[in-house]
Amino acid sequence: MSIHSARPVNRLLGLSVCLWMLIGALWAPASAGAAETSDPAPDYLAPFKACPQGVVPSAGFLDVPYDHPAAAQIDCLAYYGITRGTSPTEYSPDRPVIREHMALFLVRTARLVGIDLPPAAEMPFEDVAGLNRASREAISQIHQLEIPIGATPTRYAPNEKVSRGEAAVLLQHLMDLLTPVADGRHAFGYTPDDVDDNDGDFPVESPFGDLEEVPHSLHEAVTHLYELGVASGLSDSEYGPAVDVSRATIARFLAAILDHSNLRPKGMHVQVAPTQGVNKFEAQMMVSVRDDTFAPTGDVAVDWFYTDDPDGGLQADGTCDQDAILGDGDCVWDDDRDDLTDLDGNIFGSFEVSPGVTMSVYAWVGRRDGATFDSDTSNFSMTGTKSALGPDSLSVRIDTPAHAALVDRGGTILVDSDRRSSVKFTIELLDLNGVRLEKKGTPIDVEVESHRIRVDADDVSNRRPTPGFSISGREADTDLTVVSDEKGVATFDLRGPVSGERLDTVTIQSDCCASQQYRVAWSEGDPVLVTAKPDFKLYQRRDGDRIAFTVEYDLFDQYGGTLRGTGSRYTGRPDTDLAASVSYQLYHAPVPGGDGEYAVTPTSGASGTSKMSFSRRAMTADIEIEIPSAQRTGHEFLVKIDAQVFSDRDDDDILDSNEIRYVASDMTVWIVKDAANETQFDELQGRHLVGHAFGLSLDEVELYAPDGYFRTFFLLWSYQPGHGFQSNGERIDVGAFERLWKERVDGIEDLDILFYRPAYSLILIK
Repeated sequence: MSIHSARPVNRLLGLSVCLWMLIGALWAPASAGAAETSDPAPDYLAPFKACPQGVVPSAGFLDVPYDHPAAAQIDCLAYYGITRGTSPTEYSPDRPVIREHMALFLVRTARLVGIDLPPAAEMPFEDVAGLNRASREAISQIHQLEIPIGATPTRYAPNEKVSRGEAAVLLQHLMDLLTPVADGRHAFGYTPDDVDDNDGDFPVESPFGDLEEVPHSLHEAVTHLYELGVASGLSDSEYGPAVDVSRATIARFLAAILDHSNLRPKGMHVQVAPTQGVNKFEAQMMVSVRDDTFAPTGDVAVDWFYTDDPDGGLQADGTCDQDAILGDGDCVWDDDRDDLTDLDGNIFGSFEVSPGVTMSVYAWVGRRDGATFDSDTSNFSMTGTKSALGPDSLSVRIDTPAHAALVDRGGTILVDSDRRSSVKFTIELLDLNGVRLEKKGTPIDVEVESHRIRVDADDVSNRRPTPGFSISGREADTDLTVVSDEKGVATFDLRGPVSGERLDTVTIQSDCCASQQYRVAWSEGDPVLVTAKPDFKLYQRRDGDRIAFTVEYDLFDQYGGTLRGTGSRYTGRPDTDLAASVSYQLYHAPVPGGDGEYAVTPTSGASGTSKMSFSRRAMTADIEIEIPSAQRTGHEFLVKIDAQVFSDRDDDDILDSNEIRYVASDMTVWIVKDAANETQFDELQGRHLVGHAFGLSLDEVELYAPDGYFRTFFLLWSYQPGHGFQSNGERIDVGAFERLWKERVDGIEDLDILFYRPAYSLILIK
């Protein structure tokens, strides 16, 4: 992969509100169209931090241990000089904030976030003369900014405590004076005025139930600060406006305000937002350059690059891995080609994060033209963002028999209400790769729409059984929500009617995934034969010059159950016996080499026999074919079977125009080998048919459970009870493997064969 110097400017200017809407579920976007969350929830969060994790040093306050809930925010305020502590070694996080100190907090914050402060002047407060000069000037400046700082028009009350409600009003007014961080076209921070303007048309709310009786100005201040991610409550539902605000709380509030501003640490630092997400998402990058006074430094050349390499894109010697760098980064310093910081000292860019990877982002400055990146010598900053595989789709299983009739020419499953009182739905979360995602707590909505119906399972058209129903009325609908467990699975039981017949339309949906719909028809009808389907015994093995194999058809009623009976009387229809016939055509193909083609042609002169018989629940045909001498070496074979299972009303063993045929389709049987190893599988699976047009399709995979075989393309594999199998990451036994195969495997795309040895097979059913 060629690597070039990172130049995100054109890409950045092309950012649109759509980008922010895509990633707004993870963090509030820096544009007018902030993404709406499930309110009440903050919709105007600042994506980047004034104190990125790991950048700001500890302030060293002994009463603020590293695991204190506000430790990072207190360190942040100390780093920027907003607080000096109550002593050189103490911050006193639990003490209330007094009004004198509140003025100092506000002035120091205002100066750092770019608010112009007027010089100190006369003020109306009569009780501040005894304060030190810094406190008097701070009170005067805040008063001149028209922030309502006084306790009364003439009294400041410097020693009184500040309530959480008063703090919200003061901080709201302060924030409306700052200019949020931006790139000239898109803002990456907000103010309370932005919440008021509400271009995104979001519900402006807070979760606090104790604000109903407070003045409107206080309610608005708390709500706006909550939407900005600044104000938090004493609990999830209580703000506590009359409670004294603690020094720890004011640190959290002020640090959040700094995030919305253009204030960033000394030196060069790169940040990425969001720092984590789900599946594919767009990430935004910010490089900030500041001098030792935190002032923005414009026109500084910076190079940046990113990688999804698990090792961070660097080689053992600290230089770039040329094959791992993505985008336009080239890890070579050339200040004529690298990006320049804007007047605010920033560079912005964006990139796409692939599902399930961790992206590492580097920003650096070279010491001379032509210098290459080296983590041991380069001046650089590094951060990252991680994508987790989240739910992408839902897999739904219904515990009805696999061969239950699909009625009304659609996907409506017929259920015997005389024998079953409920149907169990099992819902699994799947990731982008179709593998079950073990994610707890994902809500899944289930809607059930019910109608009274009348089911007719005896209907026959075009000589085929076609069960159907007619709707006779509406019943009450049902809505419920189920939640995934630790395995990413949720279940619910669909209860059948107490009496009568009913159609249930079940819609299953979640925020993560497209909705799916299923229909269940509850029927009181007696079992009637509707289909004869081949069992998994269609393979054959060549024995000398003869081909011998068995074809078996299971006989199913409309509910998917195998019919029981004596002799040939299975249908449940009056005056109807079953009869069967079978014919076949042999084809041969010279064995190709490697991944060649099977040139298949009809075989003439083949002789053989077929024997039909009925067991208690099935029809069986035993077929033997003698291979003509000309094809007995160097050939493989294909047999096309045409079987008839039908109602023989006139007892003449012939399918007449007024009789019912129960076989769904013709069958094809390959003469195949027993796979010995993976090499044989790799060699044969790429072969395909050419030549003769059969007018039929070959299934890619088939399971022959009774004899311990399964076929993939033209290759027969054997398995034993002691072999290993998996489904969605879980180890399963042979019985579960065979059951899941019948339920889920329709083609090779549903199956992964990782390796095979005589003593162990590892097969993954997706």
